[in-house]
Amino acid sequence: MGSSCAEEHACYIWENFIQRSSAPYICIVAHSYGGAVVLKLASQYMSEFDKRVFAVALTDSPMSTYATYFSLNVLKMLQMRTINWIASPVQVNTDVGVREYGRLRSAGHTSHEWTSYTAFDGIFQFLKEERQKLERYKY
Repeated sequence: MGSSCAEEHACYIWENFIQRSSAPYICIVAHSYGGAVVLKLASQYMSEFDKRVFAVALTDSPMSTYATYFSLNVLKMLQMRTINWIASPVQVNTDVGVREYGRLRSAGHTSHEWTSYTAFDGIFQFLKEERQKLERYKY
């Protein structure tokens, strides 16, 4: 018995692993259609997602297409914690815009398939910085 789609699989993981985990904070890294899955999780588990997900790193996800199906509350929540590294010839990790769901940065490569690889260092720097913010404001 398996999941019928990526969103169903992610909801299964959320309910059976994330919710049961003692980890107070989590981050999400997703490529392409994974952005649609993140929107589904943020929408379906909004309160817990807001409390526990401190950062969302996406690579070349066509989020503006997916975002049209979700509420402004979900998009505003994501905007505060999401960066999408998009296919672009601009130097890697350069800010290139803001959308309703988060910031855009260049992945430093024009090929969709290479964006996760070329943005790797920038993604982990972003996750590290966001985690450090949690530690600073914890007390």
